Amino acid sequence: MERYQLEDMEVIFDCAGRDDWGKFSFPVWYGIPVKVNWRGYRVDFNLRGGLKRLTGTMSVWPDPQSSLKRTEGNDFIYYGTSGYEFSYDLIKNYYMPFNGIYESDLFTENPLEGRHVGQALDAFDGLVEAAGRLAASALCDRPRDFLKKVAARNRVTLAEDAKTLHRIIGTNLPVLPPDTIDVDYEVIPLIVTEGCKSNCRFCLFKSAGDFRVRSRQSIAAQIRAVKDFYGADLVNYNSVVLGQNDALAAGGELLTGTADMAYDLLNLSASYHRGRPRLYIFGGVDSFLAADDSLFEGLERLPYSTSINVGLESPDQETLDRLGKPLRAEKVRESFRKMQEVNRCRRNIEVSCNFVLGGDLPSRNVEAIKTMLTEEKTTKGKGVVYLSPLLGASQRREVLREFRAIKMASPLPVFIYLAQRL
Repeated sequence: MERYQLEDMEVIFDCAGRDDWGKFSFPVWYGIPVKVNWRGYRVDFNLRGGLKRLTGTMSVWPDPQSSLKRTEGNDFIYYGTSGYEFSYDLIKNYYMPFNGIYESDLFTENPLEGRHVGQALDAFDGLVEAAGRLAASALCDRPRDFLKKVAARNRVTLAEDAKTLHRIIGTNLPVLPPDTIDVDYEVIPLIVTEGCKSNCRFCLFKSAGDFRVRSRQSIAAQIRAVKDFYGADLVNYNSVVLGQNDALAAGGELLTGTADMAYDLLNLSASYHRGRPRLYIFGGVDSFLAADDSLFEGLERLPYSTSINVGLESPDQETLDRLGKPLRAEKVRESFRKMQEVNRCRRNIEVSCNFVLGGDLPSRNVEAIKTMLTEEKTTKGKGVVYLSPLLGASQRREVLREFRAIKMASPLPVFIYLAQRL
C-alpha cells in the first residue's frame, strides 16, 4: 500500500480487498479501491475517482457494521444488519440492502433517511472540495492526479456519469436478476433485448415499447463504449448481466456471441476477482421452454459461470390470472422440471426461479408452490428459489409466514428477492 497525508486527508492506494465474493458476518470490501480517510469518514473510491462506499468512525457513523454504497446507476444502497442469522436465512446475505426505491414492508424504517446518512453525504461534498484544493499542493503525481479525479466528481457530476452509462446502453436495467446478490450487484450491464413479451399486469419493472432484439452491430458498439466508460476500474469487475427482462429470448447465437465479445473486449480474464467470470440472464417461461440443447451447449462452452433466472410467478392458475400473467400453470410446472434437468446436466449453468408472494393472492398459491417444490426431483446444491413480495401490497408478517412455510417444505434453498436496479 502507498499512503499519503495531505493536511487532515489520508489517501491510501493499492488496498487489496477480498477477491472471492464470499459471505461474511463482518464488514469486508472487495476489489481494489482507493481509500480516503477524512474527518472521521472512511470513503472508498473506484479507480476513476467516483464514490463507491462510505462508512466512518463512531464519532460520525453510529453503526460500524453498516455502510453506504453508491452504484454506477447513482443509487445509494444502505447495508445494515438485522440479526446475522435472520438476514442470511432471509436473503442469502448477512447485510440487508435497502435502496429506498422499491419499498418493501420487510423494512420497518428507511435507513437512507437517517440523520447520519445525510451528514455523511454533506461531508462527502466537503471532501470533494478539499480534494481539489489539496491536489494543487500535492508534491507527488499519484495523489495529485487522483485527487483531481475526485474533485471532478461531485454529486452532480456523478449523476451525469450515470446518465452517460444509461445513454451508452440505451436504457436502464429496472431490475437485476436476484442471483447478482452473489457478487454484491457488481455487474457490467449490456442490453441485448428490450421490452417484454408478457406485459404482466402486476409487474413494476416494465420497460417501454414492444419486445425487440438489438442488432449485433449495436451490441458491439455498446460493449466498446462500456469499456471506455469503466476504464481503469474494469479490473474490479468479473460479472456481466445481459438485459433486459427476457434476454434469453434473444437466442443462443446472439447471447453467446455477446458474451464472448464482452469477455474479450472487457478483458474479464484480467479481473482482480478470482474464479470464472459470471454471466447473468433473465428468462421468461416461454423463452426458457423454447431454449433447445444448442443454446445450453453454447452457454456451457463459454468461459463463464452462467446464471439464468426464470420468472415462474405461481403454479396456481387462479393466482396467475389474478396477476395478469398470460400463462398456463402447466407451463410453469414444465419450466420447473426443465430447470432441474438443466441444473443436473450442465456444469457451468445454474437456473433459478421466482415466485410471487403476498398481496391479495389466493391462499392456495403458497400450497401450490410447496407442493410443486416437494414433488419434483431436485438437484442438490443448484437451483435457488426466490420469493418476490408484491411491492406495496404485502404485509411483513404475512410475507414472513409464507416464506417460512415454503422454505421449511422445500428441498431447494429458498430466499426473499429484494429488487435492485442499475
